[in-house]
Amino acid sequence: MVKFGAYHGVRVVELAEGIAGPYASRFVADQGADVIKSESATGDYYRTEPGFQVLNRNKRSVVLLDDTQLLQSADVIVVDNSSEAERARSIAPGSVIISMPTWGSNGPLADQKGSWEQVAAATGISWNQVSWTEGPVHVVLPLASYGAGMLGALAIAAGLYAREVHGSAPTYEVSELAGSGAMQIGDFWSPGTSQERDGASPLGPSGRAPAYRPFQAADNLWFFVACGTQRFYEAMLEAIGRLDLLNDSVLEDPPWGLIEPEPLAYITPILEEEFRSRSRDEWIEKLRVHDVPCQPIQTREEFLVSDLAKANSVIGTIKHPELGQLSMPTQPLELGACPAVMMRPAPRLGAHTDEVGREQHEPGQGLGQGGPPLEGIRAIDLASFIAGPVITRHLAMLGADVIKVEPEAGDPFRTFSPMFNGWNQGKRGVVLDLKAEAGREFLRKIVATSDVVVENFRPGVAERLGCSAEDLRSVNDALVLVKSPGYGFDDSRADQPAFDPLLQALGGMMSAQGGDDDPVFLTVPVHDAATPIIAAFGAVTALYHRNREGETQTVYTSLAQTTAAAQAAEFVDYLDRPKVSQGGFDHKGPDAEHRYVEDGGKWFWAGPDGLTPVETKGFVGSALTLANDLICEHLDSPGWGPLVQVGQLIKGAGPHPSRAPYFDEHANDLRGEFG
Repeated sequence: MVKFGAYHGVRVVELAEGIAGPYASRFVADQGADVIKSESATGDYYRTEPGFQVLNRNKRSVVLLDDTQLLQSADVIVVDNSSEAERARSIAPGSVIISMPTWGSNGPLADQKGSWEQVAAATGISWNQVSWTEGPVHVVLPLASYGAGMLGALAIAAGLYAREVHGSAPTYEVSELAGSGAMQIGDFWSPGTSQERDGASPLGPSGRAPAYRPFQAADNLWFFVACGTQRFYEAMLEAIGRLDLLNDSVLEDPPWGLIEPEPLAYITPILEEEFRSRSRDEWIEKLRVHDVPCQPIQTREEFLVSDLAKANSVIGTIKHPELGQLSMPTQPLELGACPAVMMRPAPRLGAHTDEVGREQHEPGQGLGQGGPPLEGIRAIDLASFIAGPVITRHLAMLGADVIKVEPEAGDPFRTFSPMFNGWNQGKRGVVLDLKAEAGREFLRKIVATSDVVVENFRPGVAERLGCSAEDLRSVNDALVLVKSPGYGFDDSRADQPAFDPLLQALGGMMSAQGGDDDPVFLTVPVHDAATPIIAAFGAVTALYHRNREGETQTVYTSLAQTTAAAQAAEFVDYLDRPKVSQGGFDHKGPDAEHRYVEDGGKWFWAGPDGLTPVETKGFVGSALTLANDLICEHLDSPGWGPLVQVGQLIKGAGPHPSRAPYFDEHANDLRGEFG
């Protein structure tokens, strides 16, 4: 029988307000947890915002003068700061506590309230956003808050698993600083690079790379071309009839060598002229014939009526007692054995006070902080590029033994940049030729002792390599499988390559950031960063369900589903809904009271709470992230030497992950271990 929700019978008490904390508990509410929102008499300050509806569905609301008994009944308690966490721990010693302070619990702003705009200013999001001019750009999406919410959901899942399996009752901290780090997971600094960043680009809002950017067609419509590898670059040149450029001495080391001033100035007008020679539809058809990654740039409205959105059921509709017909993003993943519960409207303030007061709930009990929650779990990483490997990076962060399996040519992004190390921290590495029986046989030996397998193959590849779901489960029927195809369940796009900016284009992000001006390429790789957190949440949830119910399952996520989850509030719609914020050219803020200002050669975010200095050294260069121990140093990264990178983001869940593996680094160890 199908069970709705892996967390049925779990009570979560939410004392958090705003975006991050409520979003975290919403994920487990969608999976059947009884989430009780304990509010003051005036309610969550975010209640007046349209986004409140999507972040607080499937919950109950109470208003209590004394919440002691409620906290004592909780399996999980979600709070906004460390002092609330300490109080919750004193009242509920056997519960999982998730603390979600804006600025973390250390440093000069410890436990102070703050806005997502301030966090974007203080952690490099605004400074790194590409523009024509030097200076910060206001990114219209609350990326740090959404990132913290998703990361908080993963922390809840990890805490419940730790209590269920290890008998502990951990306290984890997920700050909005950490949420920003999760959304900039590849950020790094090395001795060979300048700490000072500069978002200004010769291509302006189009980005920094001439073959990885938006183009305008003859009909004035825009589309995105994402040639991030030599193979895709050559395919693009073939499609436009300019293979002669492969022999041009100015254009060496494509595609990323083309960002240097001379080749950039040379090839940019060539490509722009070529792509202005035909309509958008003509170019997309022609490019796809050559397997060139490309997609039209759409508005959010166009995305919602697209086959892509419909195939993935990214939007659901409910009847709200006051707002009427209400649409919002659905759960951004699918768990085969325990689908999401049916959506219910966000609760009215205090609507369930009496009801909850009459109930009795006996929570599970744990003892002590415990070690890394996924200690004893083994995961196999068969994925490549960014989003897939980052899934297992998060599992490694939680203590799993992750084995990265690469083909003989290696992960295509291994030599891409030092960011590869950030995406693959904490793993062991081995090269296996899965086209040969010897490679497949060794994989089966590893699979036999593993718990999770992650892959992001295009359709048919897993079957050809002998690692389909049927192949793997014939060896180990207890495996949790995580599949993360770019376009999800849209079969019409199944064979098309999928990368973050292509979903930015399809999902309306570029159009929203551009506003009435040209579309803007978001520098933060939203989908490549957010999808892995959601997938890791799904994997840990599936492990929890397996332990409770003895049932295994497949977890499905996709970049397509993430595009709605990373615009959760922006996709809420109902009659007379207030206008959604849009950007524009060199966007400095929505109004005079909320914007970036320059003073004495330095930039600040100016808001109702005063001035927040803009960080020009990125996430890993921020004094705030350093104070909260969110970054780590690897003295010997594969191919790049010393690196400072994003580290452990769930405080209390374990140490910083180790560096990424060198190519085939652990082959001998693994062959000795598995025979």
